[in-house]
Amino acid sequence: MNMGGDRVQESTEQAVFVYEPTQDDYTKAVRRFTFGTWPGIRGQIGLAAFTLGLSWVLPTLKRFSPAVTAFVMACAVLTALVTLPRVLARIAREQYADMEDYGACRTVVREDRLTTTGAGVDGGAELSSDIEWRVFPWYFETDEFFAVKTRNTRGVFVLPKRGAQDPADVDRVRALLDRNLRRI
Repeated sequence: MNMGGDRVQESTEQAVFVYEPTQDDYTKAVRRFTFGTWPGIRGQIGLAAFTLGLSWVLPTLKRFSPAVTAFVMACAVLTALVTLPRVLARIAREQYADMEDYGACRTVVREDRLTTTGAGVDGGAELSSDIEWRVFPWYFETDEFFAVKTRNTRGVFVLPKRGAQDPADVDRVRALLDRNLRRI
C-alpha cells in the first residue's frame, strides 16, 4: 500500500539554471505572448474592437459625415499599429530591468515555487526572489526559454534553457510547470 511516499519524492524534485538574463529574452517573450498565445491574441482583439468602436462612436455622435468617420477610424487603426510595438518594447525593457539588477542568476525550480538569486550588478548586495506558482496561472515554452506569465500583461519571468546545469533539467522544468501551471 502506498502511503504517499511518491508525493514526498515529487516535492523534492528540482532543476537548477544558471544564466545571465538578456534584453532579447524578454523582448521575445513579450512578443511571443502577445502574438502567439490565446490570452495575448484575445487582448489584441479587445484592443482592436475598443479602438474601432471608439473611433466610430465619437464621430457618429458629433454627426460627422461617413467620410470623416472613416478617416478617424483609419487614423485610430494606424495609431494602434504604430503604438503597439513601442508599448511591447517598453514592457520588455521594464521586465528586463527588474532582472538586470540580479546580474548572473541562479534559479531553482521546485514543485511549489521558483527561487532566483543573483550576486547583484557591480558587486552590489545579493538579491533573491521566491515566487510561488499561484502567482503565475500560465506558462509557455519556446526553443530558447520557458516563460511564466501573470494575468497582468506586464508580469513575465523568463527562464532561458541555455542555463540548464544538466540537459535533463529542461525536461524536469517542463514536467514541474505542466503539473503546476497551464501551458498556453
